[in-house]
Amino acid sequence: MQDYIEIIKKRRSYYDLSEDVPLSNEEIKYLIEDVLNTTPSHMNSQTTRVVLLFDEKSKDFWKRVNETYDNKINEEKFHGFYHAKGTALIFIDKDEIKEQEKNIPLYKEYFETWGQHSAAMVQLNIWQALRDEEIGASNQHYNPHIDSWVKDLYEIPDSWELIAEIPFGKIQEEPEKIDKKSIDEILKVIE
Repeated sequence: MQDYIEIIKKRRSYYDLSEDVPLSNEEIKYLIEDVLNTTPSHMNSQTTRVVLLFDEKSKDFWKRVNETYDNKINEEKFHGFYHAKGTALIFIDKDEIKEQEKNIPLYKEYFETWGQHSAAMVQLNIWQALRDEEIGASNQHYNPHIDSWVKDLYEIPDSWELIAEIPFGKIQEEPEKIDKKSIDEILKVIE
């Protein structure tokens, strides 16, 4: 248990990234496959989808994102995203959600939320699995402004909704420590 807590403690939002990571593209792909195959999802629905972009494909992605934002992404962040080893694009398959709503109408109003929960677990598990391999990452949200060209460029099915972008790479610098709320504000124990 302590090892897992240490992984959680090491996970931070890393923006200053480079390509020189200790794993090959193939090893990263297998790591992400393991995350997708082991992360729980509501009713084992597996509604989360991931597109992995490596090297020049990742650079091209971030160049296009920055252009979409009139080249106004924070320069330091953009530099790290652009020079990262890769980017994981996180999607939810809305057709899968609709199918669940149709097949289990009693829970129809919950499947959308549960799909978001499942995707959030995948994002966090990718982030932590990468960090355990000494690869830094951050969770970004440039969607929905980039959705149309992402779907066209990568031939993404219309039913896939982009919900996050995770640039990852070699950690160039540890981020500054951030303040956290006191535990009394966020935890209530009833015995």
